[in-house]
Amino acid sequence: MCEACGHKPQSYQGRRWCYDCKPGTNGRPLPCRRCGATGDYWAQRLCRRCHLFAPQLPDSCRDCLAWGATRTLKWLCGACVGWRHLHPSASECISCHRDVAVNEHKACRLCWLQTVYQAQAGLPRDVLAANRHGQQLWLANMSNFKNGYRPHPRRDYGRPKDQIQPPGYDSQPENAADQQTGARPPRDPEQLDLFAYDRIENPARRFGFGEPPSHRFAARLDQHVLDQAERHGWTERQTRRTRITLRVLQARHRIATGPVKASDVLELRTYGLPIRLALAVLEDNDLLVDDRVPALRPWFARQLSGLPEPMASELQTWFDVLHHGSTTPPRSRPRHDVTIKTRTLWAMPTLRAWADAGHLSLREITRADVLAVLPAQGTPRVKLGNALRSIFTTLKRHRVLFVNPMARMRIGNLERRVPMPIDTARIRGAFESADPTTAAITTLIAIHGLRPGEACALLLTEVRDSRILLPTRTILLAPVTKARLDAYLAHRRKRWPGSINPHFLIHSRSAATLEQVKVPWLTDKLGMSANALRQDRILAEVHAGGDLRQICDFFGVTIATAEHYASTINHPELDDFTTAPAGSRTDTPH
Repeated sequence: MCEACGHKPQSYQGRRWCYDCKPGTNGRPLPCRRCGATGDYWAQRLCRRCHLFAPQLPDSCRDCLAWGATRTLKWLCGACVGWRHLHPSASECISCHRDVAVNEHKACRLCWLQTVYQAQAGLPRDVLAANRHGQQLWLANMSNFKNGYRPHPRRDYGRPKDQIQPPGYDSQPENAADQQTGARPPRDPEQLDLFAYDRIENPARRFGFGEPPSHRFAARLDQHVLDQAERHGWTERQTRRTRITLRVLQARHRIATGPVKASDVLELRTYGLPIRLALAVLEDNDLLVDDRVPALRPWFARQLSGLPEPMASELQTWFDVLHHGSTTPPRSRPRHDVTIKTRTLWAMPTLRAWADAGHLSLREITRADVLAVLPAQGTPRVKLGNALRSIFTTLKRHRVLFVNPMARMRIGNLERRVPMPIDTARIRGAFESADPTTAAITTLIAIHGLRPGEACALLLTEVRDSRILLPTRTILLAPVTKARLDAYLAHRRKRWPGSINPHFLIHSRSAATLEQVKVPWLTDKLGMSANALRQDRILAEVHAGGDLRQICDFFGVTIATAEHYASTINHPELDDFTTAPAGSRTDTPH
């Protein structure tokens, strides 16, 4: 290093000084060959910023100008890295006119942060107006509102004059005496807090909506969260974020007493706040009014766009009957959302074709029109036929149509697929997985043949005494499979020691509630279809020589299903498929 300053390396071999301290010469180092900088030279014609082994000194972020960025992220702060990932397109910002990554409002992250922190609640955000007088610079990686210890903004939201209130809010609440309950001692208005001293109130206050209108109701909700967290074994992070969510909810919508609308809670998703556990707390304490619109209704409305009005109204009647059911003659029960969505997707291409052909109403459709669009045979004929039959039969029963063109029309049955085996190496890899959850799921489905739905609904009390006690049958556990389930239970107790979820299989989201896991989660953990894995188990048992009665008893299937699997023996598509080792799957892998 240089003997004079001790901060920079020697200019070259054998010299005692760096270029800046070398006396008696006007020779200066060439500009950095990478970035072109003429100052802060380090070595090898590279400046301190570009040299691989130069000390990592912080500098300003290239995008938002926040101080504290390093070369590790290419002189970007962590927030700008995420901003570029969310908004990959780069164009000119409408405020600062820099060519950087912009959002849907054509604003860069620096200008958008200034807009967010100056916007009034309930009013549109104006990027140009908020950035007319410049921007507030930040410390890098400290501007996330989820961080309870970031520098305090330039407003003191503990003072009423700095609180952002929705339009029409009365600054003098009726329960002014309640406002003083638990009030904090006055602080010096000229002194700003650098770090938050309250992990709940300060992060909630920084959203800009001030204090809740009723401290008594806020304390009541806070206690409900703590009670539920202790009862369900929530983590510290889940508890803290749920408390912040409910506090922001009260301040945002000026809620002084219950009940709370679910739609008000859903609005908090735009601020990045978790709402699932907050809804559970309100619902369990009878403080929630569920005014949420089912996702199926707007989806069906989008499907009807472009159809003529008489036909759209008729289809809306069909949807209402299937979605809500009918309590007056002709009575019917509500259908599952998946059934309604599937039948709609099957029928929409044909309905749009009829609309394009000039048919304005389903009353104009004749039997000949239906026969013209129905495929000759196979599964496509059954799918379209079932969808059209549901529409025309329902409308005829409710006297919307005079004639049912699908009456006494045969459409056949769905073609059953030939079950195909799975490579044994994949199953063995899942069974011997280092993840106890994956090994336990493989044990339940691939070894003992549980349906994916049965595995999701399996309770802890149903696995005992080396048996799985299902409502329809009892399954004995082999020593190897019992060891897999015991390892999973040990993992569960260690990972979620306070969870009271009664189900055998849980994950990080269901551990805090009483809900069961879903089948897609099983497929994700297995790396293969859970239904296909069970079909492979039944297929292996059939090819191992199991009789139909034994298959029905062990897997809980009907005789028709067992015969369908038995029909695959010596099937031409399975002749070339090799599965090793041979034998029953009941003989667990060693």
